[in-house]
Amino acid sequence: MDSKNQKLQRYLYRVSVIVLVIGLLGACLVYYFAADGGNHGLGYQMVDGVAYATGESKAYVRDMEMYGGTSGRLIAGFNQWLGSLWHGKRLAYVLAIGAALISYACFWFARELELFAADEPEV
Repeated sequence: MDSKNQKLQRYLYRVSVIVLVIGLLGACLVYYFAADGGNHGLGYQMVDGVAYATGESKAYVRDMEMYGGTSGRLIAGFNQWLGSLWHGKRLAYVLAIGAALISYACFWFARELELFAADEPEV
């Protein structure tokens, strides 16, 4: 392997380790300082001066199915779940998994550089 590929490979290995360590430390800090999120009560949404209960109340689910059909209800549920990933302790899990995936991608690419250089013929 030529020195340019070796430098890139070492750089990618270092980046992989740094991303993993910083990502996991950040996830630990977020997990430690995050609120438990114990308040899962129903919220209210004001529309034209009228308060409507949001969440999983029967009236809300019925209205969602009436206006958007089953797909509208499923999309609203998915949107609420996706929004919940960016708060509290769930954010720590997202950060840890994201750091692990990015670190693995850098490690894999560095490993592929080594295998690619081993396969090419010497000139």
